[in-house]
Amino acid sequence: MTATTAENHPATGLTPERNTSAVSRRAFDFLTADPDKRAAYRLDPYAREGLELFRAPVDRAWLYSTTFVVLKPDAIAGRRGHLVLDILEEEGWKPFAARPFVFDPLLTRELWRYQFNAASRQRIAVVDHLLGSGSSLLVLLRDTRRADGLPASVRLTAAKGAADPSAAHARDLRTRFGRVNGLFNFVHTADEPADLVRELRLFCYRTGTAWLRAALTAVPPSGDGECPARTLLAGIEAETPRHDLDSGRSLARLAARPDVWGGLARECGTRESVRMWLSTLEEGELPPGTARWDVLSVLTDWIECNEPGVSPLLATVSANDWRNHE
Repeated sequence: MTATTAENHPATGLTPERNTSAVSRRAFDFLTADPDKRAAYRLDPYAREGLELFRAPVDRAWLYSTTFVVLKPDAIAGRRGHLVLDILEEEGWKPFAARPFVFDPLLTRELWRYQFNAASRQRIAVVDHLLGSGSSLLVLLRDTRRADGLPASVRLTAAKGAADPSAAHARDLRTRFGRVNGLFNFVHTADEPADLVRELRLFCYRTGTAWLRAALTAVPPSGDGECPARTLLAGIEAETPRHDLDSGRSLARLAARPDVWGGLARECGTRESVRMWLSTLEEGELPPGTARWDVLSVLTDWIECNEPGVSPLLATVSANDWRNHE
């Protein structure tokens, strides 16, 4: 059928509203409690492709019982990965599949496309160096508790706590993981099932789609040794020097170096000099080995993470939003 145009309506001269999405208007109704996200994801190519991965009803049920955690390079260097997995299992999220991958700037910006508008220039300058410092580990988790009937991803988002350390509580998972600051928070998770759809599609470009399809049809693991997450984590840790992620000790170690970073540490060793450090980061390279994490420890402690007064395009959906969602 030919699309209707203004010429088809000579009496009114009006052009009908264009349809700009191949995704059904109701496609994300049961995947998000946020109407703004439903509208945005209908136009998002990764969300659209992700829906194709979860086409069957049994796959859609999978989105409620399953979620993921990404152990970022700071978790690897800071040796928090096993602690994270221990605490998640203790709270009912059981790992059942895992795959290593490496962030690059494009993946970072697409993953946080709807939040990066609120990121400060300082954060943008640092985050690629942080996430590109080594391998990350994507771990799929099955929720064995499903408290209040909430989707696994929503329950994990609520338990994880706020990204801002100033808003943290003692029982937040991020606090229990030993989160250091706004960027050294060790993990990334999907907020709700709609994000699970979109973000797993993005990660598939690195992990392979066949791996995810196999996970969709896997029999729930019955033994503790069946998931390769801890073995893979140990292998990544073996390639990554351990670091304390302490900005004060990092500054002292850098001050003993004869290079430009040593000079900065000796002569510009206060938070007020962060712009000079960022300028050096832009113009040169981070030092190798543990000194790289020394510089990142100082910078992540000093920078402002968000632009004042700027809200993300899509806000984090809460457990209460889901409880009130029909």
